[in-house]
Amino acid sequence: MKKNNNLLQVPNINSSDAQVKKLIYKVEDNLFNSHYKSSSKPEYLCVCSGGTTSSCARNGFITLDLRKEYNEIHLEKEKNLIRIGGGVIMKDLMNYLEKHNKTFPIGLSKLPGAGYILTGGISPMSRRYGLAIDNIDSIKGYLGNGTFISLEKDSLNSTQKLLWKGLKGAAPFLAIITEIGLKTFQSHPIQIIEGFVDDNELSKIINLSEGFPENLSLQWIFAERIYVYIFAEIKDDSDKEIFQNYLKQFEKFSSLKRKIYKTYNHIDFFPKELDLFELNKNNHSEVISLLGGDLKNDIQIFVSSLKEIIQNKPNSSCYIATQQLGLKTKEFDPNSSFFIHRTSTWKPWIYASWKKNDLKEREIVLNWMNESWKKLKPFFPQIHLAQIHNHLNSHEEEVHLSFGERLHELKTLKNICDPESILPPL
Repeated sequence: MKKNNNLLQVPNINSSDAQVKKLIYKVEDNLFNSHYKSSSKPEYLCVCSGGTTSSCARNGFITLDLRKEYNEIHLEKEKNLIRIGGGVIMKDLMNYLEKHNKTFPIGLSKLPGAGYILTGGISPMSRRYGLAIDNIDSIKGYLGNGTFISLEKDSLNSTQKLLWKGLKGAAPFLAIITEIGLKTFQSHPIQIIEGFVDDNELSKIINLSEGFPENLSLQWIFAERIYVYIFAEIKDDSDKEIFQNYLKQFEKFSSLKRKIYKTYNHIDFFPKELDLFELNKNNHSEVISLLGGDLKNDIQIFVSSLKEIIQNKPNSSCYIATQQLGLKTKEFDPNSSFFIHRTSTWKPWIYASWKKNDLKEREIVLNWMNESWKKLKPFFPQIHLAQIHNHLNSHEEEVHLSFGERLHELKTLKNICDPESILPPL
């Protein structure tokens, strides 16, 4: 951490540049005092678990940085469970698991912290192992009202069951999570088919991918050009045979190359060669994530809309990318968590970036993000609230599209767990 000032050293440049009122590192009783409710202006506690979001710090707000005091990892190998502190980043989790030949369905980046898990957690492995929240076994932490909680999946009483569901998908609004117990999986080799494609080839690959089995998934990004990743886990002979059959179809795309990795942990998605500007210290950014079902007969219309969006992007730092989910993630009851959009197959996200302190460009870029969102809504009508945007005009709509008919239920839970709105507001 940087010393003697209120700068927070985190991957998200917006948050890193924020002049926070105070940095704290531990949950103590005085954290839940009357400070927030007596403030002359609306204020709440920002929580940093990994620091990849623009909401983990704000000018004039207090940030609780969990990474220093809540970073322990403990594996219960006989139970295939791992307990991690709320400040453990995915890179450290995966490095630890690899030593024990284990894995967990993290996303495309190893930078996020527990917020990735608690807001859903979509991974290239989700089609086989479910979302990250589907693999939570226990949760410890503090509700916004200061109450300590310790919940075990298999021993919940009737009053704890709704809270358990709420914490899976909406935890940032309800509680400060200091420990999570997670189910782990045996690690297996991964094969990746990757490379640049044109828009016609992307349409064909999307069409192919909507019939993929559980061990395959498609990820792609459209910046200046289109880059695709076809992911395949090979854990037995059946997986190997399935992949070999698909390989014949992948070979029709001459620009795609095949790479073999010992484990998921060795993959570097969206490498520096793509020059995506994500960690450019001169830029600020926002990300909005969408959700929708199979594209089916609309694939070509969607790709045409995508081309138009990219042609109109305000600078080279902006892009759109997409992850595939489905199969295992669709098996779970929508009421089992507050990730309610279980029919989803695709999660596109719009990455909007601008030169920091350039307010005019910020306005132009955010307008592009919102216009792009409108054009993609017919295909992806829901939201995955992986980042909280209560500082943007889109926040209310994002919350509604994330939680749908269960929003009233979540607001009731919020009033019970966080009556003074110490945590981010809904």
